Amino acid sequence: MTRFVAEYRLERAREGRLAWYLAAAYLLVIVYASLSPFTGWATPGASPFAFLSEPWPRRTPRFDLAINVLAYVPLGLLLTLALMRFARPGLAVTAALLLPAALSLSLETAQMYLPTRVASTIDLLLNCAGALLGALVAARTRRLPLWAHARELRARVFLPGSIADPGIALLGLWFLTQLDPSLPLLSALPMADARPILGTGFIPPRNYSLPVALAVAVNTLAVSLFTMVLVRRRWHALVAMCALILLAVAIKFGAGVLMLRAEARFIWLSSEVLTGMFAGVGLAALLLTSRRRVLITVGVVALIGSLIGLHMFEDVTQPAIALWPFRWNYGQLLNYTGLARTVAEIWPLAAVLYLVMLRRRLRPGVDVGRL
Repeated sequence: MTRFVAEYRLERAREGRLAWYLAAAYLLVIVYASLSPFTGWATPGASPFAFLSEPWPRRTPRFDLAINVLAYVPLGLLLTLALMRFARPGLAVTAALLLPAALSLSLETAQMYLPTRVASTIDLLLNCAGALLGALVAARTRRLPLWAHARELRARVFLPGSIADPGIALLGLWFLTQLDPSLPLLSALPMADARPILGTGFIPPRNYSLPVALAVAVNTLAVSLFTMVLVRRRWHALVAMCALILLAVAIKFGAGVLMLRAEARFIWLSSEVLTGMFAGVGLAALLLTSRRRVLITVGVVALIGSLIGLHMFEDVTQPAIALWPFRWNYGQLLNYTGLARTVAEIWPLAAVLYLVMLRRRLRPGVDVGRL
């Protein structure tokens, strides 16, 4: 008990570091989403800031408006939570507004050099509104018991902050791979044969896709082991693994209901997905009694396998084809679906690097042998 109290006080002293890690990871996501596809750079015919004086468009799709606001809400919230550790709420909110505003202005200016993107004052203002909304939510709720319970839960379940916080941030980034409801649950490998017959409007029968099942199994095993490495005890690992999958299901379900056509609302769930998911969970459960270093080793192998499988069965036409189940045809959708694919490609590499560093940092007092 004394050891836990000491570690808990240390966590309180370092509180806010996790918010910085999450904010940094999310900032990278915003940069990608704003500058994708990173090709076709050209010098604009006018000043890079010319978009600030251009007239506003008469009509802007509601989807684009909502995305520009919601995209910056998490950034404003995370920055405020981090800044309030050493600044007053008012100052933290102001900084959490100015920093995203400067970021948005820089990215909108950079879009002037990308012919495929359109810089807009409306986007800039909506981004600032989203950051302000997130900052105000964080400041207004800072005294609610919810945050105290979350901090206590984090301290009880996960390893000390200096070790686990970067991993938790990476885990939060992983959930972005599940944002595309046209891709299978727990996988970024598309079902290439699950496409509609042109002009018929229905999904044709298809054969069982073994590559998709294997991809789901390997990805489930990889992310489950990554989660298990971060927690303190065996039953924590089991609960965290189940919570991870349930949250991924909730994200897919919500995105499918909001964004997909009625006939394709559950395209992300199939017999391949169920088979692969149960296989991956079963393999991870068999390793619950293993030492933490064994989990790290197997996790690295699984992460490398997931990345190899993603490129081995890559379909270069998939980004455009994957748009057919959606209810909208806006250009933002291609960037939205490409985001999940890009994070799925980068995440295994970042996770492997973190696990390798974690293995070197584990001390006898932290790596207690078995979970």
